[in-house]
Amino acid sequence: MPDHIDVPIRDWLYEVLRTYDMATPVAVRLKLHSRFLKSRDPNAELANLDDRMNPMLRLDVIDATLGCVQQALQGAGWKDLQMAASIARQLEGILREGDSAFTVSEDGGRLERRIDETLHATYDKAVDAGASKTETAADHLRAAFSEAYGLKPDPSAAYSRAIKAVEAVANPLFLPNAPEPTLGKVRGHLDQGRHKYEMAISDKTGAPAGIDAVVAMISLLWHGQRDRHEGGPTSAPVTQEAAETAVHTAAILVHWISSGSIRKK
Repeated sequence: MPDHIDVPIRDWLYEVLRTYDMATPVAVRLKLHSRFLKSRDPNAELANLDDRMNPMLRLDVIDATLGCVQQALQGAGWKDLQMAASIARQLEGILREGDSAFTVSEDGGRLERRIDETLHATYDKAVDAGASKTETAADHLRAAFSEAYGLKPDPSAAYSRAIKAVEAVANPLFLPNAPEPTLGKVRGHLDQGRHKYEMAISDKTGAPAGIDAVVAMISLLWHGQRDRHEGGPTSAPVTQEAAETAVHTAAILVHWISSGSIRKK
């Protein structure tokens, strides 16, 4: 946590922990030593927690606080939800103005690593486009982003969710009658039927472009998930870089498919 935002973050943490009585759920979620809850002011203990041996612990407390507040307010009234949203925006303001490497997630329930605004705008458009077809695609894309850019990334889960996001919009469009559609089968369908489809964008002749780029991107996404099956000669864990690439590839594909950029001739 940068020194120049240390005090504002401590003040924010203390106020949220005290207002929502979050010391116990946060300490339990993080499996902290019982001495914190036995102290005279557990809220102050957590807000001032600073472990030089574990510099991420401070971020863990912030992340857990956001998550516990969100969990506690499930099913709450509009006024309470608006207050929670306001608290999340206040924290985001501190992090943004302080040039922190972290930001508050879209739903206000966790911390995420901050990424380039242009990339985030592409992701946002993909979520909106996916939601216009099926909320499932948007949900998978949001989850993929959180798994890739969360405080504790899970590359394997992020990659898997990215594929599911594309499948949610591609399977009904390209394989409407298939009993067990997959992205691999979508890839095969488009690969063999390139002459049946075109892009909304034009090629160098001014005619609608072919779908070679789409087939290549789907192939990249499908074949790149090397942990889908264990025991093979090319099986390998998904790296963080691969997961991030998969999430943004999926975002582009979801946007293209949902917006009609890929169409039948």
